[in-house]
Amino acid sequence: MTTPPLLDVQGLDVEFTTPDGGTLHAVRDVSFTLRRGETLAVVGESGSGKSTTALALLGMLPGTGRVAGGTVRLDGEDLVTAGEERLRAVRGVRVGMIFQDPMTALNPVLTVGRHLDEVLRAHAGRDRTTGRDTTGRPPGTDRPGTTTDRPGTTSGRDKPARRDRAARRARAVELLRLVGIPDPERRLDDHPHQFSGGQRQRVLIAMALAGEPDILLADEPTTALDATVQDQILTLLGDLTRTTGTALVLITHNMGVVARACDRVLVMYGGTVVEDGPTAEVLSHPRHPYTAGLLAAVPRLSAPSGTRLTGIPGTPPDLGLPLAGCAFAARCAFAEDRCHTAAPPLVALTDTVRAACLPAAERDEPLPPPPPPARTDRPAPGAVVLTAEGIRKTYRGRGRRSFTALDDVSLTLAAGETLGIVGESGSGKSTLARVLAHAHPADAGRILLEGQDVTRPGRAELHSVRRRVQMVFQDPYASLNPRMSVGEIVAEPLRAFGIGAPGERAGRVAELLRRVGLDPAAADRPPRSFSGGQRQRIGIARALAPEPSVLICDEPVSALDVSVQAQIVGLLTDLQRDLGLALVFIAHDLAVVRQVSHRIAVMHEGRIVETGGADELCDHPRDPYTRALLAAAPEPAPVAPPRVPVAAEAVSA
Repeated sequence: MTTPPLLDVQGLDVEFTTPDGGTLHAVRDVSFTLRRGETLAVVGESGSGKSTTALALLGMLPGTGRVAGGTVRLDGEDLVTAGEERLRAVRGVRVGMIFQDPMTALNPVLTVGRHLDEVLRAHAGRDRTTGRDTTGRPPGTDRPGTTTDRPGTTSGRDKPARRDRAARRARAVELLRLVGIPDPERRLDDHPHQFSGGQRQRVLIAMALAGEPDILLADEPTTALDATVQDQILTLLGDLTRTTGTALVLITHNMGVVARACDRVLVMYGGTVVEDGPTAEVLSHPRHPYTAGLLAAVPRLSAPSGTRLTGIPGTPPDLGLPLAGCAFAARCAFAEDRCHTAAPPLVALTDTVRAACLPAAERDEPLPPPPPPARTDRPAPGAVVLTAEGIRKTYRGRGRRSFTALDDVSLTLAAGETLGIVGESGSGKSTLARVLAHAHPADAGRILLEGQDVTRPGRAELHSVRRRVQMVFQDPYASLNPRMSVGEIVAEPLRAFGIGAPGERAGRVAELLRRVGLDPAAADRPPRSFSGGQRQRIGIARALAPEPSVLICDEPVSALDVSVQAQIVGLLTDLQRDLGLALVFIAHDLAVVRQVSHRIAVMHEGRIVETGGADELCDHPRDPYTRALLAAAPEPAPVAPPRVPVAAEAVSA
């Protein structure tokens, strides 16, 4: 007899009402099942409906979102028709949620212990099946007649409350220890900003585990983490599913994470499921052209320096418009006339794999393997442009404590060269970028720009240095002023550095937007009307405006989908070739760094522990820390990328 699934989602439809009164169909006819102890990956580009699907399962849709159809059955109970009180009982107790950004998910004014205490209080004494409170206590109390929200009282009736608080604190310590936080007793009293990015993500996992849920929904839990921390988080989640039987839904755009941690994969595009099946089969033999395109865009650590990443041309569909046919047809090289008019059903192509593709339904074999990836024609680097010698930077904390972020760091950078910088969070990468860009002064050492000592420039000299050294920041959403138009954002450096006459700047802005692959007609639009990849192009255009000789890119692709990442990396490579730029490329993805860089510097605890040619360092690492980083990097299976179902000339840079 087959065991019924723990979670059974059938025909899920989600709609949002737009400001103009229209309807946006964010999720259409999504169906899947989940069994105890199983890990299901949900992959796809931004806007494909991944996070919306997860939020819909728990009735947590924002704003005007609503479930317009379908069922979500948890152990046979339909959560779509459940009331809010019942859903509150399910959230955290039966189904836990791990959010993507721990800094926005955690309250900065509360200690980590207070975060965990709130979760434990909310779920204490609830029956896991009915969700009802079995203690009979009123809200805000630990036991009948004892209030926990009034600290400092000393009456005898508060002794049970103190015992409950002590028990919750002990449980919080146990949870932090479970997720690998060192010295958990002391760290309970620390605030979120005192933890690294990986540790904050572990805190979110501890909060999600506090209710001992049957299902964990993890929304991009490793996106912004270093390879070693990502490996630790995936190992932790894998151990939990094996030892507790907890089922895991892992939302991600990292196909290496899918290959590393998941039993099955669900591929979404345009709000629909386009392919699903066992991870090994889908990644080895993709049936849908979109799945193959995603896999082809994934950077591989085995690919040599100069290998060009392959993006998917075009952009995802506007879900606010009527959709007649296949959502991917406009971007697919295999599309036929019928693909534009008939919506393909999700049908079984093998005993284990389903795909929504009309040509694939008639094809007996998976897509054939692609030709070898193309190499980028890169001219040899020129003269040295930037030199750093013995750079030291120390930050002072509370009291007399200090932290050395950079310790005796030296490097050189030539015109037309890309220097990749890798290392874990806290290794000093971003601090080095800010010191080189003169956002922060160095405490010791020298910085030479085109042979001139600019370590401690005066006001006029600093103005010149900042024109020649520009930065592209990590977050394309936070680095653009939302109150300015795109044209004003790109023109701002022109005004700041007095470049060109006011009447000429509009033409210069149009030229810059065109160079980064954007329509100059978009100059009047605000940043919010652009996708993440388009916003990063705007940031690059702004950095190019003063015609710098050095461009420092601080994690410029870590928040982007793999297909968009390929486009941005290709754009930076083309700009370097055309303009002779010297690039400092900071990233935690070693595969991207290898393919884009001439040389790589590995940082650890504020020092450069190893440097060398990109291929030599990745193939023959000497430092143990470098070897650990390389070993932790997830590699999607198979090593040979699948067929790219697009014409090479159609791929945008």
